[in-house]
Amino acid sequence: MKRVSIIFLFILTIISYQNVIFASYNSEALVEELHQEVERVFKERSKIWNQLLMGQYVSIDEIEEDLNEFIIGPLLKLDIEMFEHMLNNPTSYEGISNVSVKSIYVVKNSLNRVKLECIMLWDILGYENEYTEEIKYIVEMENIKDRWMLSNYQISEY
Repeated sequence: MKRVSIIFLFILTIISYQNVIFASYNSEALVEELHQEVERVFKERSKIWNQLLMGQYVSIDEIEEDLNEFIIGPLLKLDIEMFEHMLNNPTSYEGISNVSVKSIYVVKNSLNRVKLECIMLWDILGYENEYTEEIKYIVEMENIKDRWMLSNYQISEY
């Protein structure tokens, strides 16, 4: 019995040691990867926004096809509804010249899901001049087939 418990403790020690090393490396790599992925997704969304403003989309099907590349779940439906409204009710909207991630913090990390706190910088093409807005978001991403997809986001309080 004593021998079994010693072997069990030895195996447990090796596993926990490996997990600590892997977790510390993995968290740094994950944060960098997520920083790039969040920025990629928001840049793609702003690109679609700007192309819609410039009249480069003629149907909601084209927009939906492009959004399917990086957005999933209920957010996809909300985005499609928003873009459809913009397409059917054209008015003056401000363009986006750039979006970038200023900082990112992992709030919760599950198997294929992550919840982040991000501060985003939006460079807006205003009617009279260009300006920058800094907005804090809670962003949720899902890893589907080795690709991070935006599943939800909302403005967070400072």
